[in-house]
Amino acid sequence: MARRWIPVAVGAALVALVPAARAQMGPALARTVVTAANYVSLAPVPRGRMFEVAVVATIKTTYHINAHKVLDEFLIPTEIEGQAPAGFRVVATEYPAGEQRQFSFSKKKLAVYTGQVIVRMKVEAEAKAPLGATELPFSLRYQACNDTMCLPPVKVPVSVRVTVAKAGTVAKAIHKEIFRR
Repeated sequence: MARRWIPVAVGAALVALVPAARAQMGPALARTVVTAANYVSLAPVPRGRMFEVAVVATIKTTYHINAHKVLDEFLIPTEIEGQAPAGFRVVATEYPAGEQRQFSFSKKKLAVYTGQVIVRMKVEAEAKAPLGATELPFSLRYQACNDTMCLPPVKVPVSVRVTVAKAGTVAKAIHKEIFRR
């Protein structure tokens, strides 16, 4: 008689696990919607010199992410987060304007990014910046949606590697295709 209850107990356990599995899949899926790459404008970066960092986010087709300047206070904006380590100072972060689009789940148009978006940061390597290779630990925070649903917001690391040289070192402009204006 106890054996009759085993399939029922196993079935009930599986049904109880489905919501937990879906909750785990949401952030995992959201992390796959955007691929982030980063670029530095100079190599090496001399102490005391300003340089640029670009985070290039490529968004999967059929998805969008909210722009940095959202049109509704309840939406989660796309942002670069993190503190520059000692010896570096973020002077400015420039986000492009979003594209205004209408979606089935909203009565109002939303400001979003689709395809590819480039966020630029102006950074200073201060006189006390450590010489050699250094990581600037930033993260890209976004919420990805399609026309019918939104995934949970996530943060993906976009640590930027720079090589710092002595003040006065000749720096070469690199990644001109990203930094030309």
